[in-house]
Amino acid sequence: MPTSTNLAAPVRLEDLTVALQPVLDLRTGKVHGFEALLRGPAGSDVNPPSLFRRARREHWLGELEYRARSLAFEAADRFLQGQEVLFLNGDIRFPLPPHRYPYLVLEVSEARNVSRHQVEKLRQEGLDLYLDDYGVSHGNLARILDVRPSGLKVDRSIIRGIAEDGRRFAMARALAALANDLGMDLVAEGIETSEDLVAARRAGFTLGQGYYLGRPALRPDRQEIDQVSQLLANMIIDQVTSARFRLLASTI
Repeated sequence: MPTSTNLAAPVRLEDLTVALQPVLDLRTGKVHGFEALLRGPAGSDVNPPSLFRRARREHWLGELEYRARSLAFEAADRFLQGQEVLFLNGDIRFPLPPHRYPYLVLEVSEARNVSRHQVEKLRQEGLDLYLDDYGVSHGNLARILDVRPSGLKVDRSIIRGIAEDGRRFAMARALAALANDLGMDLVAEGIETSEDLVAARRAGFTLGQGYYLGRPALRPDRQEIDQVSQLLANMIIDQVTSARFRLLASTI
């Protein structure tokens, strides 16, 4: 277990925590998994991206990565059920802790350099790799060819307002078609309204994440998550029924 000897006060590795945010299947309404998100001590204003930048600059990134991943696996062991997937951010150059959660997806930023060798090594270990925040940088299609990920997490900058912006919707639909042709999962990040949820489903996204579907929590409330899942499932049933009614009416 790493110590906080390289970490200046007031932040200590031992005081960090991990929150879990649900990722739902937009086709069924069921919980697909949870993303692990690093958080600072309770009541602090620690900003995880800034913390990782500082760790990289001061050469204790390995300790921070190890601590964040260990906390994520502990949280997954406590809260995840069945074959729910744990989505984990991190620098893939650093090894995983010896004990790891079995249903694991590693997320790597679209902007981060990842070699084909690193990707193949992860695949040999039985791990899936997703490109995270896709579209926030250049949305480079060459990155998909180089990394050959199992999935894309499309950035909230594209998803937010997708229901009202025809260009965003057209872009999302094109990404969905590409993902389908290449056999990749597609996650819509930043779903914050029912309108954007419906639009993401219509565009062809298979998975979704965002405040409308569930906020990050240190101790996820299963009852609350189940209520959202049921709401989504009912929404899907209503849309399918409505589509069938329109089809029937058009034939009369």
